[in-house]
Amino acid sequence: MAARVDESTQNASAPTLASVVVLRIAEFTRKPVAEQVRLKERLDALVTLAIRPLPAAARIVLDAPEGVAVVVLDSPGEALQLAKRSQFAAEGLQLCIGVNYGPVRSTLDAHFGPRLIGDGLTAGVTLSGAAKPGRFVASRSFREALKASNPRRVRELGTAGTYTDAQLRAHELFALDWRPAFARRLRLIVYGTLMVAVIIGAGFTARLARLALEPPPVQPAVVRLQITPRGIVFIDGEVRGTSPPLTEFAVDPGPHTIEVRNSPSPPLKLEVSLGSGEVLTITHSFAAPAATTAPKSIVKRTEPRAEKKVEKKVEKKVEKKAEESRRKTPRDYWREFRRDIGL
Repeated sequence: MAARVDESTQNASAPTLASVVVLRIAEFTRKPVAEQVRLKERLDALVTLAIRPLPAAARIVLDAPEGVAVVVLDSPGEALQLAKRSQFAAEGLQLCIGVNYGPVRSTLDAHFGPRLIGDGLTAGVTLSGAAKPGRFVASRSFREALKASNPRRVRELGTAGTYTDAQLRAHELFALDWRPAFARRLRLIVYGTLMVAVIIGAGFTARLARLALEPPPVQPAVVRLQITPRGIVFIDGEVRGTSPPLTEFAVDPGPHTIEVRNSPSPPLKLEVSLGSGEVLTITHSFAAPAATTAPKSIVKRTEPRAEKKVEKKVEKKVEKKAEESRRKTPRDYWREFRRDIGL
């Protein structure tokens, strides 16, 4: 395999263990040349995007039969992510992906220049031939390397059967299994939901406990007035207003002295103790000033006049009798005497 993009080609001859991701276009050689050129351009663009997260010193991109091989010198987990990114981005490209972990080494060919060879590359190409379009398969050696470096990620690979190559060598295959990843994501969602519910429940419980321990908030008491005809309202010696139009007012809970004045009537004075939010209604009627003072003034004015009239009438009667007695004759006296004795 000749190096196509060489940003960190290894010149050492000693074998190096690395992950190999082979991207092969299905039935590439059977397509017309123009179609091959177009597909190769799409594959090059896909590989450029897929290897972007990897440092330049941690990857080697090589030409492979019907596709491209990417040697990942970093952890197997990076190679797995590279294979997944390539699979998701290969829409309509009919891409077959094989992932292997094994030895590779560089060599210098007299005709082709620097090359990478090794069983890691050979097995990767073989695995890409076993993969179906749109999927990728991995070898047991890659799964074991992934398990050693990242045990949690190994659950993403499930058993996919056995493949026998042209040399009659059996390869145990592992494919991307969505069930563990889905179950893991579902567990994370459930745990996250439960955690949020616990936090909300704890906050709600703490709030209820705080409300239970704290005294209820103090609310002002309300005094309602129904005063007729009107009166000046005093609260604890201070003028609050005239009722009406004042019909109600709020005061702080506790003892208060409420006084309503309407001179000359006696004032209404109450000593009350109001609770939080309590409503007190005061109904009182003062006698109308005209109704109370007029009769008294009329009595005081009319009583002396009545006495004078009586005295005048008595005087007139006495004078009339004196005049009559002076005019009487002896015969008149005799008639009166006989009338008095009933004759």
